[in-house]
Amino acid sequence: MQTKTIQPIHVLCFETRTSFQEILRFVRVEARKLYQDAIRNDLEITGPVYWVYEGADGRPDTVFTLTIALPVTPPSHAIDSLYQLKQLETFECIGETLYGNWDGLINIYGSLFGEIMSQKLIMSGQSREIYLNMDFENPERNITEVQVGILK
Repeated sequence: MQTKTIQPIHVLCFETRTSFQEILRFVRVEARKLYQDAIRNDLEITGPVYWVYEGADGRPDTVFTLTIALPVTPPSHAIDSLYQLKQLETFECIGETLYGNWDGLINIYGSLFGEIMSQKLIMSGQSREIYLNMDFENPERNITEVQVGILK
């Protein structure tokens, strides 16, 4: 596990209020639309898709803010998009990489929360999942970086 500072990132993003009970309706939908929209607007894509959770506590019915974000170079031209351009701010976090099926996310989060408690850190209420490689047909090939925000 590693504590790190993530610098600000310019993104094209989708934001909504949802819960873990409802979240599956966004999987394989909004990220694809973000990529299509970025290309249609001639935006330079600069990184993998981020899922940012603000106020999620792991309970199925808790409503939280979900941001699905695609890093892009800030455009020098106006864009025609249903999505918004914004900047993810500097993010202090502790992180770990999951290699394989997303069923393992619960163990990664458990490990990170345990480390946060053992180091007596304070969580910020935000966590991020960065999908470095997604393979829906061979999920053992997935690579996902999980970051849990901490206060400094």
